[in-house]
Amino acid sequence: MLGICQEEERISPLNLLGNREGQMFFTWGYNRAFYDESDIHFKGDGFDFTLYEVDAEDMPEPFKPSVYFDPGKLTIPQFNFRLGYYVKKNTAISMGWDHMKYHAISTQRVRMSGYIDERYNPGSQLVGTFNDEYVTINKSFMDYHHSDGFNFVRLAIEQRVPLWMSRNGKHTLAANGAASIGFMLPWTDWTFFGVHYRNKPHVAGYGFSLATGMRFEFFKHFFIQGNVQIGKTNLTDILLQDHLDSRASQKIDFIERSWALGCYFPIKKK
Repeated sequence: MLGICQEEERISPLNLLGNREGQMFFTWGYNRAFYDESDIHFKGDGFDFTLYEVDAEDMPEPFKPSVYFDPGKLTIPQFNFRLGYYVKKNTAISMGWDHMKYHAISTQRVRMSGYIDERYNPGSQLVGTFNDEYVTINKSFMDYHHSDGFNFVRLAIEQRVPLWMSRNGKHTLAANGAASIGFMLPWTDWTFFGVHYRNKPHVAGYGFSLATGMRFEFFKHFFIQGNVQIGKTNLTDILLQDHLDSRASQKIDFIERSWALGCYFPIKKK
């Protein structure tokens, strides 16, 4: 009898509450992204040049209730969406979409090598041959951004670690980590010497990332979480002039911070 009692005492409440096996989860939230400098190679009819160490920024949507609380406009801001399933006690597989935005900062001076045919802007200092020379990115030269989405569609394996539970067993604080791999689906806008091209969404490359964060679970089935994600991407086939055979390529490293609301719902009985 004493042995049974001792065994029961060794069962941690966190272990009881930590078992999410057989449950699905859904999250929806918003992000901010920060980008490392990137070399961008542009190639098409009459041009083949590289811009070196280009600085970029994200493009957050200012908070407006008419945007963030309108179901028809929820995808306008930089959003994160995930759907996952716990295959083991605290291990899940998830699939989702990080809708970041990327914009090469205007008015910056960068080094440039390559050539641009004079027919694009006769008499301009921005046409001809360049050999590691400084130029200014501005509206009269180009505007380059993945503003309809620097989209990272990724598959992840996630690990949940319960850290604290309330006395009534309804609320939990848990750490959450993830490793992801996926493909990049940018929707690229490019303006080149005043001509604007709004390309279609296009699988342009791949990426991988690591993420960590905290999750506060309340009433057992709902949670709010904050995450930090570090990622590396390689975009080898970016559309420039949608109807023409012109392409850009670049490697983008990013840090993303995000918050999200989520819920658990059981699929399989324990």
